[in-house]
Amino acid sequence: MSALLKFTTFILGVCLMNPSSVFSRPQGENNSSNLTKLELAKRDADDFESLASLTMPSVVVVESVDRTGKEGGRGTGFVVSSDGVIATNFHVIGEHRDFSIRFANGESYRPKSIIGIDRSRDLALIKIDAQDLPVLELGDSDQLVPGEAILSLGNPLGYSHSVSRGVIAALRELEFGDGRPMVQVAIPIEPGSSGSPALNLEGKVVAILSIKSGGAMGFAVPINALKKLLAEPVKPIPMKKWLTIGALDELEWQPVMNGSWKQRAGMITASGLGDGFGGRMVCLNQRIDTQLPYELEVEVRLEDESGAAGLVFQSSDEDSHYGFYPSNGSLRLTRFDGASVYDWTILKTVDHPSYLQNEWNLLKVRLEENGRILCSVNDQVVIDMTDFSLRAGRVGLCKFREPTAQFRGFRLAKRFSSDEISSKLRNRVKKITQPLGQRKASMNEVETLVKLGEKTPQALRELAMDLENQAKEAKHLADEIRERLVIKDLADSLSYSDDQSVDLLRSSLLIARLENEHFDLENYLKKADRLALKIEKFFPKEATGEERLKILVSQLFEEMGFHGSTLDYHHRSNSFINEVMDDREGLPITLSILLIELAQRLDLPVSGIGLPGHFMAMYREEPRQIEEKDPVEAKEFLIDAFGGKIVSREEANEITGIQLEEEDFLPLPKRDIITRVLRNLINSADQERDKEARLRYINALIAVDPSDRYNRTMRALIHYGEERFSDALMDLEYLIIEFPDAPEVAPLIEIRNRLIEQGKSIKQ
Repeated sequence: MSALLKFTTFILGVCLMNPSSVFSRPQGENNSSNLTKLELAKRDADDFESLASLTMPSVVVVESVDRTGKEGGRGTGFVVSSDGVIATNFHVIGEHRDFSIRFANGESYRPKSIIGIDRSRDLALIKIDAQDLPVLELGDSDQLVPGEAILSLGNPLGYSHSVSRGVIAALRELEFGDGRPMVQVAIPIEPGSSGSPALNLEGKVVAILSIKSGGAMGFAVPINALKKLLAEPVKPIPMKKWLTIGALDELEWQPVMNGSWKQRAGMITASGLGDGFGGRMVCLNQRIDTQLPYELEVEVRLEDESGAAGLVFQSSDEDSHYGFYPSNGSLRLTRFDGASVYDWTILKTVDHPSYLQNEWNLLKVRLEENGRILCSVNDQVVIDMTDFSLRAGRVGLCKFREPTAQFRGFRLAKRFSSDEISSKLRNRVKKITQPLGQRKASMNEVETLVKLGEKTPQALRELAMDLENQAKEAKHLADEIRERLVIKDLADSLSYSDDQSVDLLRSSLLIARLENEHFDLENYLKKADRLALKIEKFFPKEATGEERLKILVSQLFEEMGFHGSTLDYHHRSNSFINEVMDDREGLPITLSILLIELAQRLDLPVSGIGLPGHFMAMYREEPRQIEEKDPVEAKEFLIDAFGGKIVSREEANEITGIQLEEEDFLPLPKRDIITRVLRNLINSADQERDKEARLRYINALIAVDPSDRYNRTMRALIHYGEERFSDALMDLEYLIIEFPDAPEVAPLIEIRNRLIEQGKSIKQ
């Protein structure tokens, strides 16, 4: 045990056994020698109890959500201004995450804005809509002395407003503190303690608990760093701008009647109650070109069949529209002529076997010029009627009552192309997969089965089990075929000899489709077009390329809030470009892909730069000759999309941690950018120990680059280990023929020969 650790342990032991020996007493108080040690200890304990009681109303629980909107972490904060300013650690609120504030008396608040951030010191200041709050006074961390007693109030391990005692152990400079002073504390720090105020015996905050080191030792941010942040004038970030995770695309959707609408990975979730009667809430699509005739559709799933949710159309304002939706297990077409229930006309309510309760259901509406309205569920027409009341308006989604509803695959068109499976294809699939028939047994067949005796039910149950297994295998086969078709599309999208012909965004979306089956790829391509048009409006007429680039970077990362993922860096969502576009959060490479694609739409020469360990983008103008004068040098700007800013080559050296060479700044072919995304996904699957996902991405890499020797070898070994010997043999034969001089060929030949011998013995 080191001398420092022995000393700290000794101080902690003395503190807990006899606090009066180390706790400083208020000035003017006489520590009379007539007082016994027991009396002194009791008085100090009373001081702690009184201090905890007085400061408790100023300490809050901070509860956040994760990347997917589910319950995330829990931390602590405290009031620093009576008009609703809360201080905590930055990592407690999370980068662009939603969170709530709860006081000891049970009162809860939604944050109004973020008014201060210091990422390097892990500090954040939050504003809530409250007045006359009890404030904790801030002390002076420059006056801290090792051995000084401290008290902390926080939420360790979810136990709200717990009290802990300890001492200041030392003041140190740590690498993870960016070389700045940190306060080493001997006090329990557990998940939920982050952001807890550490108070001296005068009730002043001297540090903010931040990092657990081990056991009862940890580190805290000196309170003077927070005082500096409080003194800095900043422009508040409204929560509407801060909350990018799950935020609706305002270029595509307009919520009315309040309620909560969230958008992630191609899915929209409606929750809570709207302002309309019955909790009605509506979200209108921003497209206004809904001239008759037209069709619209969406898939919807209700959390509970007591709810109702579906399509709205012909909406002239928030109160007037048609609605087609499931409600209490039935399908209903309603005309809404106003806000009151007395203004509603239920045109038709039907029960239909095509509607699958508690499942995803495809709702479809076709409106014709003669007022005819055709409503379908899962491709079966359930309502066919005529109504002339509402002749024009927008389309969108609606929800009623409390249960949550989910939507996906919203589409609008003059007429959808037929998705019907041809009888020829259906018959070929049946022949290949050999499914059993689904007809009901006749009475004669039932009588025959009865005569077979008492073992017949068991035989039928075994048959049913076989059918279930066949169904599972058919579903698995469907997933595999879908996956292979997507991989084929991905390989085809990168097969151009001209790199400029490759659609980088489309290829990235195809990677996302490997796991995100239910999103509209074309819609995300249009979404990029809409983003580019929005940004272009900020370009001055005579703006130079440099000026336009800086506006693009500012709009994308500052105004729209696209940012690097600091809390969930290895989450697969960061590699799926559709989720990056929805959440405005991603990896250096996926954020750079979006930047490159927007730049291309804005005629800016931006390409990808595959720096070691950190992907960037580069704007590069070619040298120009002005009349007969010397050529104007090319302009070059490096963009760190993860940090959301333009950087120099020297700063790139610092970010990557190595001295970069000229060749490191060469543009990376788009095909190589895609393979780099796939390798990131393989690493994520490895960390999650997801063997199926790992093989999926290896398959994609090999399809894109058949000569990828490393991954083909890995795939051969995976197939071999899982006893898919014919698949392993195909990869082994390829490697042996194409790379006869490779060092790993000898063991591969041995494995191949073993598989061939196994095959011969099986045939014999």
